Amino acid sequence: MTREIRSAEDVLRLLDGMVAPGVSPDRSGPFLVDKPDENLVSWVERGLIQPGRALDVGCGAGRNARWLAARGFDVDAVDMSAEAISWARERTPAGAAVTFHRGNVFEMSLRGGYDLVYDSGCFHHLAPHRRLSYVEMLRRALAPGGHFGLVTFGDGGSALSDSEVYAQGSLGGGLAYSAEDLREIFAGFDLVEQRVMADQPEDSELFGKSILRTALFRSRASRAREDRATVLRGLLAVYERRRELVDALWESTDPASAQAAVERVLGVSELQARAVLDLQLRRLTPWQRELIREQLEE
Repeated sequence: MTREIRSAEDVLRLLDGMVAPGVSPDRSGPFLVDKPDENLVSWVERGLIQPGRALDVGCGAGRNARWLAARGFDVDAVDMSAEAISWARERTPAGAAVTFHRGNVFEMSLRGGYDLVYDSGCFHHLAPHRRLSYVEMLRRALAPGGHFGLVTFGDGGSALSDSEVYAQGSLGGGLAYSAEDLREIFAGFDLVEQRVMADQPEDSELFGKSILRTALFRSRASRAREDRATVLRGLLAVYERRRELVDALWESTDPASAQAAVERVLGVSELQARAVLDLQLRRLTPWQRELIREQLEE
């Protein structure tokens, strides 16, 4: 008897097989369009996002990737379809700052440090369990303070519940997401803007359909700095009360009780307590104390 589940990734892959893949590309519909999304153009023109390194997820024939490159972005564009990548390369001028990659963005070794991750029409073709993989991908890919832009089905998508997706083995052509859905799924990021995509006339230079919803999020650049400051304040508390701390730690018999002792004696958070134990900073010197004070004042 074969046991297939040996890791969390094995579970995800097993669930992948329970849902039919999304729409296959052909030379029609969105693959025939060679216009950038109206919301993407708006965000750049209003200065909400600045030129930098960009990752285009589910790039298709590369229409948004090419537009970003022409505006000063250095773009990595990814799609699972070999045909889509082939068309994208055909349509992209030589020398454009775009590199096309064929592959699964969840399995690729991303360079990280992207100032923008953009997804126009990929997210709504993901099975529900892959939302977890998607959020994790964003955390790995985005630079601190980087932006994530999304175009996904709103009212124009399938209203299937997550359980119905697995019962039917289908995404119904692409799942619909409400404004509340997106806020909850991407709650770990700051919402900059969310709205229905603006319809564009046929002769417009931009692409826009009101059946789609757009959203722009920003990664929290300040969190690492705040955590660092929290740890540093805890270290100063160690210096001031190290005798009591040493006594409490001496009485502890395991790491868990030692951590509890640090929290009890110093009145600090779990984060601070773990830093104290991991770095053994009960030996903090006067010189180190002054250095920490200077860092906190910066």
